[in-house]
Amino acid sequence: MLKRFLTVFGLILLYMLALASADLMIVLLAGKNDTLIRIMVVVTLVFSVATMVPYMDWVAKKVFRFNGEGKPVSEAELRAQIQTINQFDVPVMIEERKGKLVATWKYVDAHWRELLSKAGLTKVYELHIKFDHAQHLVTLIDVTKSVSWGAGPTELRLRWSFFRGIMLTYEIGKQWGIKESWKLGQVYDYKFRPKEVKMPIMNSILRSGWDVRFGIW
Repeated sequence: MLKRFLTVFGLILLYMLALASADLMIVLLAGKNDTLIRIMVVVTLVFSVATMVPYMDWVAKKVFRFNGEGKPVSEAELRAQIQTINQFDVPVMIEERKGKLVATWKYVDAHWRELLSKAGLTKVYELHIKFDHAQHLVTLIDVTKSVSWGAGPTELRLRWSFFRGIMLTYEIGKQWGIKESWKLGQVYDYKFRPKEVKMPIMNSILRSGWDVRFGIW
């Protein structure tokens, strides 16, 4: 894991050095032309803002990638396996949105909604699951949205302020699949942390022969 973090740090540093080198070249080529320097600095700044997120997405997908085990199952079988979570009495639900699956807390259920509210959650976690059938590859994206709990049993408002990226907390192991983590009728002491949603799904995907990578988009 340390090696992955060092790789990310190195690639980010390389990106920053490239931008700094570009600024230095602009100053050297422009000479004493202050107007040209200002224009080129603005252009460089706009370029850095426009490319930073795509670059970070590329870095994440290259560095935080994990290989699946064995022969890949079909996409339909993998989707069905993930969606079996909806059959368990757990605080997690799977929704289908625009061709991808989204795992999140079961706040639409009155029982779990009450527990989520009492737990003091101020953010709702979502795990976006995107499938690439050709490569047998799943991209996982961590999303958190601010939430406010109303007084009524169904009053909940998701705000537009959110985080989209990678929460680098995971444990890979055969014992942490969907079936092992969420057995029907078994009682768990839920902490309502993102890894309680992410880890069973991620490890089940890997055990189904599909690769997993983390991304921003």
